[in-house]
Amino acid sequence: MRSTNSFHAHHSPMGSHSSFTLGMFGANGGMALEKGAPADQSIFIGYRSESGLTKLFPFYENLVNDAERFSQDDSQKEAKTVEFLEEEIQRNYQWATDQFVAPGIDFKIRTPFFSIPDPALADAESLKKASCPASFIEITINNQSNEDWEGFFAIQGSTPWTPLSSRKGGLKGMISRDEMGFASDDQSVSEFIDFGIEQALGRTHKTPNFLLGPIGGLSFSVPAGTEKTVRLTLGYFKAGDVTFNRSAQYWYTQYFNSIESVFSYALDNYSFYTDRAIQSDKELGTYDLSEDQQFLIAHATRSYYGSTEWLVENDKPLWLVNEGEYLMINTLDLTIDMAFFELNLNPWTVRNVLEHFVTHYSYEDEVFAPDDPNTFHKGGISFTHDMGVGNHFSPNQYSCYECAGIDRKCFSYMTYEELTNWILCAGLYVTHTQDMEFLNQHANIFERCFESLQNRDHPDPSKRDGLMGYDSSRTIDGGEITTYDSLDHSLGQARKNVYLGGKCWASYLALESLFKLLNNEALASSAHSAAVLCANTLEKAFDENLGFIPAVLENGNQSAIIPAVEALIYPYKMGLKGSVLVDGEFGGYIAALQRHVGYILKPGICIYADGGWKLSSSADNSWMSKICLNQFVIHEILGMNYGGEAEADSAHVEWEVNGSKDQACSDQFASGKPIGSLYYPRIVTNILWLEANSMRWAKAKNASQKHMQDVIA
Repeated sequence: MRSTNSFHAHHSPMGSHSSFTLGMFGANGGMALEKGAPADQSIFIGYRSESGLTKLFPFYENLVNDAERFSQDDSQKEAKTVEFLEEEIQRNYQWATDQFVAPGIDFKIRTPFFSIPDPALADAESLKKASCPASFIEITINNQSNEDWEGFFAIQGSTPWTPLSSRKGGLKGMISRDEMGFASDDQSVSEFIDFGIEQALGRTHKTPNFLLGPIGGLSFSVPAGTEKTVRLTLGYFKAGDVTFNRSAQYWYTQYFNSIESVFSYALDNYSFYTDRAIQSDKELGTYDLSEDQQFLIAHATRSYYGSTEWLVENDKPLWLVNEGEYLMINTLDLTIDMAFFELNLNPWTVRNVLEHFVTHYSYEDEVFAPDDPNTFHKGGISFTHDMGVGNHFSPNQYSCYECAGIDRKCFSYMTYEELTNWILCAGLYVTHTQDMEFLNQHANIFERCFESLQNRDHPDPSKRDGLMGYDSSRTIDGGEITTYDSLDHSLGQARKNVYLGGKCWASYLALESLFKLLNNEALASSAHSAAVLCANTLEKAFDENLGFIPAVLENGNQSAIIPAVEALIYPYKMGLKGSVLVDGEFGGYIAALQRHVGYILKPGICIYADGGWKLSSSADNSWMSKICLNQFVIHEILGMNYGGEAEADSAHVEWEVNGSKDQACSDQFASGKPIGSLYYPRIVTNILWLEANSMRWAKAKNASQKHMQDVIA
């Protein structure tokens, strides 16, 4: 169970790349559009008594009154403001509802999510409901005192507020630059703009047209001995082109023409959206996962939607997931990890991204041997790391990230890994959807991918071992890296890397399956042979002296890595479960991986002192998304438990709520402290846990160590 309720979380509509970030006590947050970090707004939620006592949640960094800059005579000097203490605040953090309860007040934020219908098939009303850029707030004040109270919700920002009542739409609330704000259709609420909360509420009249004030809000009367609930919606709206180098607009602009239209629709359909949120909350509780596991899934889901951007380009949908703080567009090594989540909810988004990589961000290169960088051989097709950054699309065939002349360090090319990522994503998509149209349209791409994989092993077929041996000519005397770009060579180097070797094996199996669906038995047979060769190489790499498979099969590497097993997820999810059985065709490889895990999943090797997972024995750097994915592989596919599973989950929760409390959900940690990949979407790999019977720790408790001990023996 988490140790604190003080941590930021996303509250984001689907596909609007917006977030109401809130939850850390003593910190600013608030509303932001297209921002890779929390907003810098103070949020004021609470109530004021008739006698001048103001009580509120501590959702701000400093409680200030800007009036002091203009006048030394502050008429509210006698007013008293009290923050609720952390021990007074109960937080109920669910899949789609974030609830804060303190004496006299109940505050809920609901961020519904559900399957986004395929734009090619769905009706306009369904698409409008899915794209409405709004979140939903409910404030209940229970006044059991003997004096009247006034409840309030307000935001202090850096841009002026405009009262909605001045816009003649029948709503009350505040908007800033017509792009974001909040609204209520409750006519009993009052609007105010002022320098400070006490000053605004202490007046005998409200000041909704005082645009100099940085605080805009709504207040409402709660007479003594009564209870009142007010419903609000938070809304976002951005008109016109929002991308550069390509012209695209938000999908919702096809149905909404102003932020007022967003507010009106959201409030008219308030029950629909809040019911969907409550339904999600209940659903997560049906999976019999631990409290820690449920928290991590809820935290990840919120963070994913905070990075999503659903656009329309030339009347066609364009789905983007921005890479958290980095704002990179559709980073392909995130796409592959988020595919499990998206295939469950919105399979069309996976196809959309795959096709945009083919049409805009695929390229041809040559390859070279590391000991002969001046001799080039045929390479083949691959795909860029990403599509651009900050809504700026990169030129076709180039990412914003990859640079030439860098040898196996950050910002080098990921040519080989991105090739496997596109293949595996496509394989997962076709398996899940049975979309034969997609398969047939891209038959030639699959053939080119197969040839490209083999060329990157060795130009001479007789010298191939199934792994990557040659680097891309695009590196220009450098060397390729993997998605683990800021680690040492144990996971950073692509060439002869056993993590990437596993993805190569899985890619060959995926291609075999796809070629069979295309009735190309010759290529299916060749792909299968390549998979066998790759698995044999990895199996034989098990080092009896070390007790595991070294991370890189060259230069005497002795690092131990958990992600050596990661690629088992792909044939498993493609229905090729016989490939991951210890008594199946690749049983020798699977058994070697079991022995590998049995040795390294220990404190001092790949377990931190707090019980959290350390992806590499030689580098203090771990990604939460990859931990979640590898947990599923080890427990559900390899059938292994080691007794420290619950302790690991607890540690990972603490990494998020203490380590990353001011950045919402983060991915990259060193010894439990976030060092990058902040505000990140990738952690939704943990959606896999919903289907993992082996990860119901209470049920698995009796057999927690038996299988692990048998494997080691």
